[in-house]
Amino acid sequence: MQDVWDLLDSETLLRTVEGILAVKLANLIVPRNSYINRVFELKSVDQEKFIVKFYRPDRWNKETILSEHHFLMALSAQEIPVIPPLIIQDNSIFEFGNIFFTIFPKIGGRAVDELDKEAWALVGRLLARTHTIGATLQGSQRAPWTPAYVTEMTTRLLLNSDLLPADFRKPFEQSTHLFLKIASPLLEKEPRSLIHGDCHLGNLLHRPGEGIFLVDFDDCCIGSPAQDLWMLLPGTPEECLPEIEWFLEGYSVFRDFPLSSLKTIPFLRIMRRLHYAGWCAMQRHDLGFHSHFPEWGSPRYWNELIRDIQSTLY
Repeated sequence: MQDVWDLLDSETLLRTVEGILAVKLANLIVPRNSYINRVFELKSVDQEKFIVKFYRPDRWNKETILSEHHFLMALSAQEIPVIPPLIIQDNSIFEFGNIFFTIFPKIGGRAVDELDKEAWALVGRLLARTHTIGATLQGSQRAPWTPAYVTEMTTRLLLNSDLLPADFRKPFEQSTHLFLKIASPLLEKEPRSLIHGDCHLGNLLHRPGEGIFLVDFDDCCIGSPAQDLWMLLPGTPEECLPEIEWFLEGYSVFRDFPLSSLKTIPFLRIMRRLHYAGWCAMQRHDLGFHSHFPEWGSPRYWNELIRDIQSTLY
């Protein structure tokens, strides 16, 4: 994997993107913060700025990436504040060797550090409109965000590996088995549609005079509306009742939020933790992995994960 990324040297990167854009680029490449993919800011000699995302090989296939792009373009067509990819000669996805890449326009703005009452309502309206469009897009190639699909696959991967220390193997197996038994029927009852999937403050961009944009749809999936709420909360649902109320006030302007899904938030959080553990297991051989995730795979890591699962169940 690392050798594939190493092929993206500065000269190759510039010439490859120039060939797609058919414009002359300045010799300035600004790497953006992204471990999973490789993301760069480029600028033309005429000062037009671009964001180029090279997707990690073997993570998504072409049809899955195109589903992300179709979602973005459908949202943009309804004037929902997102940043769709550039369409060049009827294509939004290009190839460099076995790496897919996409070119976006650079849209300036500032990160959102926290949400006040007004911003919570605004984000509620934004996500309601996003979910309304997502519900109309049938046949998406994005993964269903359910325990039966995501969590079962992850636990099987971990249990079939030698990554779990012997003392933690049985507690992990028992805890995840019980989690699947309890969470699966609970989450299967919830309505699901195409959603952002990774909605946290880092994926909100404020543009003065334009409001808040929803960015980075790399993990969009078919899931419950609650998945796009819980990562925004500054604490547990019980600790964030005012924030949830403000969010729902905005959300209900455009569609009803399934209130039953609020009780699934603790299970959605564990699903994400287990998914992250499985993702780390698959990426652990990357040369830069352990410098980015030094605690992953340690006895302390597994102990805290198992305790977190158990505290959610009991």
